[in-house]
Amino acid sequence: MRKINFRYNKNTPTLLHIMVIIGIVIGILLCYEFLIYLGFASTNEPQYFKDHPKHAVYLIFGLIPISMLVPFWIVFKFWSREDEEAELELYDDYAILKMKNEKIKIQKGELEIKFPQPQAILYTTYILKLPEQKIVLVGSLKEKRKSKLSLNIAIKELSAYEKRKYLKKINLFKQ
Repeated sequence: MRKINFRYNKNTPTLLHIMVIIGIVIGILLCYEFLIYLGFASTNEPQYFKDHPKHAVYLIFGLIPISMLVPFWIVFKFWSREDEEAELELYDDYAILKMKNEKIKIQKGELEIKFPQPQAILYTTYILKLPEQKIVLVGSLKEKRKSKLSLNIAIKELSAYEKRKYLKKINLFKQ
């Protein structure tokens, strides 16, 4: 028996996408509210922007990237701290995956590992398909700075338990 400890992010990529979209929408709404507060939406513009129209253009177009990048940075910081540890015990004909206070037994030949394409730049995603369930594992963002992620090592070891598609030998001269 061998044990492999690895880190993974407990959130799914779908949650990250939803958080980024909500963050960008909130950022754009805050940008719009700020422009209303400055008086851009009313017919009576502030005197400063009447005197310096270039500054108004710089302010409007400068707020757009800020309203998109700041929410993305906040979401990234929130999402990157959601790491958990898991353990993989490897035996000769089965493996046990211990994660989220549950044990999942993986029989040799019952596992299918998928590497979804396209992959994100910030994280790596693996999908483990078992006959009774599907597990999505996302690489740790805290470990991303290291050369080898512990999740990648665990998946490499677990690939020995993957379902193989062997061709059956057919005897054509059977009598």
